[in-house]
Amino acid sequence: MKSIAPSFLVGALLALSSLPQSSRAAVIDLTDVTFEHQTQASTGQTTGKWLVKFYAPWCGHCKTLAPIWEQLDERLREDNPQDGIVVAKVDATKETQVANRFKVQSYPTLKYFADRKMYTYKGARNIDALYDFVTGGYASSSPDDAIPPAPSAFDAKMKELRQGFASMTEDHPHLKYLMEDFEHIVSFRKNAAAVLLVLGSFAGFFFGIIVALLTGIGGGKKEDKKKKKKKE
Repeated sequence: MKSIAPSFLVGALLALSSLPQSSRAAVIDLTDVTFEHQTQASTGQTTGKWLVKFYAPWCGHCKTLAPIWEQLDERLREDNPQDGIVVAKVDATKETQVANRFKVQSYPTLKYFADRKMYTYKGARNIDALYDFVTGGYASSSPDDAIPPAPSAFDAKMKELRQGFASMTEDHPHLKYLMEDFEHIVSFRKNAAAVLLVLGSFAGFFFGIIVALLTGIGGGKKEDKKKKKKKE
């Protein structure tokens, strides 16, 4: 037993030492749901300065930038922890809502949120150039226009509905066409879409009442018949 304990401890230490660097706090993955909550891009930026990479998994330039992004994050955490600079990334092919919000049209697109402003990085994609930019160089460049506002509660609800119907539409083409038509309405006529949702809710509510009344009436008749049979 004495010989087993030391070997177990040695094995555990070796296993821990072999864990990849990515298991530590590193580049943050942002989504449509978490982006504004974590970055507070348009609501004060009180969570720090955020350097965000919008990428596509198939993009060759994005793949080349990936290890540099990790190295930049590590360097900033080690050398500039007091600056509160957070390095993050967004899969723009998956998180389409936030990608559309910032009008991402090419990959990679690099956005820096600092001092309640937004900057689009267009310099060299090497660690030194990126480091110099986020640690002060951005101040000498011109910020973008006003930061686009975060999606409304209605937009968030629509995304939730799309995800919920995604699996259903795969096996039912007619539902897929209906969903595409509805999304078209949402894109160009949000007020009309809101009216449709309200009307749908009312229709469902009244339909439920009618079903309940009919069920109750039917049930009442059955009870009366049972009582009559018992009396006979």
